[in-house]
Formats: sequence, C-alpha cells, structure tokens
Amino acid sequence: MAKALKKLEYCVPPILVRDLTTQCAAHFIQWFRTESEEHIKDVRRCGLRGTGGLVEEVEWWFDACKTSDAWDAENDGPWVYDDVPVKDVADVVWTHTRGWSYQDLLDYGYTTIERDERDAAYARAGVKIAA
Repeated sequence: MAKALKKLEYCVPPILVRDLTTQCAAHFIQWFRTESEEHIKDVRRCGLRGTGGLVEEVEWWFDACKTSDAWDAENDGPWVYDDVPVKDVADVVWTHTRGWSYQDLLDYGYTTIERDERDAAYARAGVKIAA
C-alpha cells in the first residue's frame, strides 16, 4: 500500500507567481526577511510610498542586486527584472504581506515542518530567532 503524502502547509501564504512582477516580489520578500527586525518595522511604518517606505526599499534592493553581490546568479538565476517597475513589485509585496507580523516575515517560504525543524535546531543551540 502506498504511503499517504502529507500535505505541505506553509507558515504564511507564498506569493502565487504569475509573471515577472510577482516572481520578483517573492525574491524580494526572501531577501527582506533577512533584514533586522528594527529595519523591517521602520520600512513598514513609513508605508508603501512614504520616505523610507517599501517603494524606496525595493528600489534600493534593485540597485544593490544590479551593482553588488546582493543577487547571487548562481543560486538565484540571472537577474531578469530590469524592465519590471519597482512600484509594481512594492505594490505586490505590500498587498501580500498586509497584516503580517515580523515573525510572519521570518517564516515566509517555510513549511510548518521546516519551521518546526528550524526552531528546534535553534532551541538546541540556545539561539532566539523571533521577536
């Protein structure tokens, strides 16, 4: 008898990638979640289009990916987002993550099983990973 497959449950909903804009937004969230809690909260507090807000953060990330090692082509694939409007990427991220906590951002991309394994490993090491 075949073993029943366990359904993958993500901690938070992943972005449904339908085009380059949503694909870019998913890549951005993967990067953004590695920033400090204070920085993430500052950006979100500034809003979508405010000074220091999400549009400016995505714009900074675009520039960093094109001019530094922020984009790892070996792992991330080629940078294909030159013609994708920064504002559109920020809009997708803003809409998708509305109401998320800092912990939700940390958990983006993880299944519940992966999160539990990660948290157990950090607990064994005595490392705190969440706010």
